[in-house]
Amino acid sequence: MTRHEEPPIAKPPLLRLILFFGAPLGIAFVPQHYVQVVYRMGKYAGCRGPGLIYHSRFTESLGPLVYIKSQRHEYVFENIVARDVLPVTLHVATSVAYDPAAAPELASSLTHAPRETYVTIAGIYVRWGLLAAANRFNAAELTQVDVRTQIENTVQEQTNQELKFLGLRLSAKLRILSVELPATLTERHETIAQRRANILAGAEFHPAEYRRALVAEVLEKLSQGGAESFVNFGELLDAYAAEHPPEGAPPGPAPRVIDQPPLALEDKGPSTVEPPSVPSQEKPPTRPKSRL
Repeated sequence: MTRHEEPPIAKPPLLRLILFFGAPLGIAFVPQHYVQVVYRMGKYAGCRGPGLIYHSRFTESLGPLVYIKSQRHEYVFENIVARDVLPVTLHVATSVAYDPAAAPELASSLTHAPRETYVTIAGIYVRWGLLAAANRFNAAELTQVDVRTQIENTVQEQTNQELKFLGLRLSAKLRILSVELPATLTERHETIAQRRANILAGAEFHPAEYRRALVAEVLEKLSQGGAESFVNFGELLDAYAAEHPPEGAPPGPAPRVIDQPPLALEDKGPSTVEPPSVPSQEKPPTRPKSRL
């Protein structure tokens, strides 16, 4: 259906009869949720309807049909800056209605505009209201129910006050459907929530078992890092468990982490090593000379 077309409606026989004989006399029918623009001597003279209307065919002419029922629309407003200078994205839903009789000064211009124009104009004023209202809260506070309710009431009241001179109004309750925080802030809140869940889960276990699990996790991370180590992680974990036994467990000897620890060398300063002495070779005894 175009802007100037009358929507299809099943007219009763009597209404069709009235329109058949009354059309030459200036009788017309305006459908429900519409008003008919009337021009007198070529100038805007107001809107009439819905239902049967009369206009003088000598001095008046009919203009377009104007849709006055509420139009529901969902808006997506990006870069709404919070008090902590973080941009957020708000998804808002509301309904927009236009009444030419509420603003006759501008009706001559708005009655010619397409129906989607009313939604676009209202969205501009809703965005202005959100920029002012959301700037009073931090980005994380915008996800709270009471804060969203306060913003909804404030923005709807302010927007209707500013749209009054145009004949537009938010006919339904303005609702904030969702709040999209920056990705970095969302990841930080997820990390905090995960830590909180870990703390609550750890309260269900024995402290000794919880400490042992933490040590195991630390040792696992160290082993994944590729760092060289001369310590057996399994033996180190068993040594820790033996030193911190659960309550009621019989004490036992703590295993050694390293079977043969290296001996500490004492620093005795520089020393001189004498070469081994070579025994002197004895000469064979000489035979005595004979007197003969």
